[in-house]
Amino acid sequence: MRVELFLAQRYLFRGKRRHFSLVSIMAVTGIALGVATLVIVTSVMNGFDHDLTSRLLSFNYHLVVESRSNFHLDVIREKIKKIPQVKNASLFLHTQIFAKFDDYFVPLLVKGIDFRDKEERATFYRFVEREVAKQGFFVGEGLTQKFFLREKIEFYPLERKLILKEKRIRGVFKVGLYDLDNNYLVCDLEEAKSLSKNYLLYVGVKIKNPWVVDEVKKEIEKRIDEPLIINTWIDANRVLFSALKLEKITMFVILSLIIVVAAFTILSILMVKVAEKVKDIGILKAIGFDSGKILGVFISQGVILGILGLLGGLSIGGGLCFLLKEYHIIKIPEEIYYINYLPVYIDYRDILAISFICVLLSFIASLIPAFKASKLSVSEALRYE
Repeated sequence: MRVELFLAQRYLFRGKRRHFSLVSIMAVTGIALGVATLVIVTSVMNGFDHDLTSRLLSFNYHLVVESRSNFHLDVIREKIKKIPQVKNASLFLHTQIFAKFDDYFVPLLVKGIDFRDKEERATFYRFVEREVAKQGFFVGEGLTQKFFLREKIEFYPLERKLILKEKRIRGVFKVGLYDLDNNYLVCDLEEAKSLSKNYLLYVGVKIKNPWVVDEVKKEIEKRIDEPLIINTWIDANRVLFSALKLEKITMFVILSLIIVVAAFTILSILMVKVAEKVKDIGILKAIGFDSGKILGVFISQGVILGILGLLGGLSIGGGLCFLLKEYHIIKIPEEIYYINYLPVYIDYRDILAISFICVLLSFIASLIPAFKASKLSVSEALRYE
């Protein structure tokens, strides 16, 4: 195989200065651009997936348990805590208020957290940017900036008889997700219960490994013999992550066409090479090269072009990904995409897939001219020499 590779690189590099032909440079450039584009796009899609998952899991519960009998939830919580995979289980509630901001009325979701639970308190306080009081609402940073909130919030509780009330702003939190930072209020569990009788009480469960949440769900159903409504974080965000996955696959397939076009350039180059090297092929066969070795020479040329394009594309794509990740160069609308910059996460499995596709397409593109070269007979190749 060393001889085939030696001849392949001799045919690719031309003249005493050993330079690439223009068409070879164009083929390598086309592959490099295709690979770089694929690396950047897949890394950005992975970034959205990874960043959203990380933020959602850090603030929200991995599993939420609801019972029709609220007074049983304490018992249910204690049973859940005994499951080995469970990190923590605590009570929380959801209710709603209608906040009054001058002439605007905005429905906001109130989350009541049991601050007596040390684990629960520590988890939430990771997102608290400042605290100015001991009671009242923690307000999302986005909501604070949107309505210039300072000391208090006026609101109507979720009651039939609407009575305007007010509550002090206890502090400001920031999760980094638009919906949470702009539509959520957080307060102590008992304080949230006093807002209205119309609330829903749940058990929120944090798991040591969020990816085994379905196993924990089955274990809860097995241990607790009463009808429960159990929602996992995967169920709650299935539509979002399915959409991201579909977009990633679609973009991968479409952008792979750039490499396909570049592969056709390789095919054209090698067809010209075969026509140019008819005499060389005849001489090689006359001195003992069989069809397999001739095939190897021309396939090696295509694969070398593909690998050079691949290395160039990975360098360009990796460099741009680094810039996007470190400096947040491109800004995006936060209210649509949850975050205000392009997140980047390079997955080695995607890099391997892109590399495999690139080399495979280069190999396939070189097969036709290689077979044509290998089928030339010595007499036909040297007829006019």
